[in-house]
Amino acid sequence: MKLPDFLSPLRQPVYRALWLTSLLCYFGTWMQSVASAWLMASIAPSIDFVAWVQAASSLPPLLFTMVAGALADRFDQRLMLLVAQAIVLSMAGAFAVLEQYGAMTPWLVLALTFALESGSALRYPAYQTTVNRLLPRADIARALVLSSIGWNVARAVGPGLGGLVIAAFGVKAAFALNALLNLPVIVVIFRWRRRAASDRVESGGGNLLAQIADGFRHVGAVPVIRAAILRCFVFTLFASSLWSLMAVVAKHLMGGGPELYGALLGALGVGALAGAGAIDGLRRRWELRRMFGLAILCFAPGFIVLARAPSLWLTLPVLAVAGFGWMLAMSTFSAVVQLGAARAFVGRAVSIYYLALFAGFALGAWLWGHVAEWAGVEIGLYAAAAGLILSLALYGKRSGLGLMSVASS
Repeated sequence: MKLPDFLSPLRQPVYRALWLTSLLCYFGTWMQSVASAWLMASIAPSIDFVAWVQAASSLPPLLFTMVAGALADRFDQRLMLLVAQAIVLSMAGAFAVLEQYGAMTPWLVLALTFALESGSALRYPAYQTTVNRLLPRADIARALVLSSIGWNVARAVGPGLGGLVIAAFGVKAAFALNALLNLPVIVVIFRWRRRAASDRVESGGGNLLAQIADGFRHVGAVPVIRAAILRCFVFTLFASSLWSLMAVVAKHLMGGGPELYGALLGALGVGALAGAGAIDGLRRRWELRRMFGLAILCFAPGFIVLARAPSLWLTLPVLAVAGFGWMLAMSTFSAVVQLGAARAFVGRAVSIYYLALFAGFALGAWLWGHVAEWAGVEIGLYAAAAGLILSLALYGKRSGLGLMSVASS
């Protein structure tokens, strides 16, 4: 049976194994996210601590992703992936042990989240550079959609599963399960490394800082990449409000438990997954700026429905539409960067993209957490929605985003 076009990268055995085991990691990531946010919402002395969990997740990429990108262009990406996964596994285990013995504090939650995400920061450029070299160019944009599909399958199921695990066995069980779900990808990477031990490792010469500077110069010289990265920062600056305040909405505005929080996140994931097959077709027919405009128009109503906190039956469908907007924006931003970069600069271009993405998340989480603390959660969500709608002005005909097709053909 012939696979649909957007599934064609799964024909490559190594990519298929990495995608499947990464899917398990994504399940663990979402259970970890629900557990840490819910734990913080339960023990934090003020609301802004809950938003700071998102900031602690976003800061490590700001600090380490540029170095990781330069290393991914210079050394063996498989070794970097092994080290990164080992850090994630050990930090998830530390969460479980400390919670088991009642030693967890708000500041310790932030510190361990920062350490765990430091491992993830090493993983991002190495994984994307590996995909770029495993697959032909025609499959790269599709592989990015598949990565988003895996992430959103986990988002659709993982939060709800995490909520059930927390309700039945406590947050420590969710942390422990995250650690276990990171083991299969380590096995795949290790076995692949042994089979590929004779492969030549591409390396670059020169000082690491000089290579990072070369990466910035390369990105600055490609207008479509420069335009996409700037707009990615603006998009995530406002979009972070929805992610960072959702646990507060579930607990305090809607009066629910971890199961409700998981359901809200799951609705976003279901919407992203349901629209995945349409993205490849949109890329073939639409200019980039029109696609990003559609993404914003789909995502913005999610803020309003959370601020109003109406019935769950109205909230979930609107969040599902927002999930499609999120997936359309994120997969397309990433595709623009990877397809626009020269092969020797892919790791560094990806790292600069992640730098902008997580800078928007970290700054937004800090900003909207303070707005929620000072003016109320509803005001924070309304303000973020207004900012996101106003950002449509960045997608006019002179935006530089109508000049490059990222269709995977």
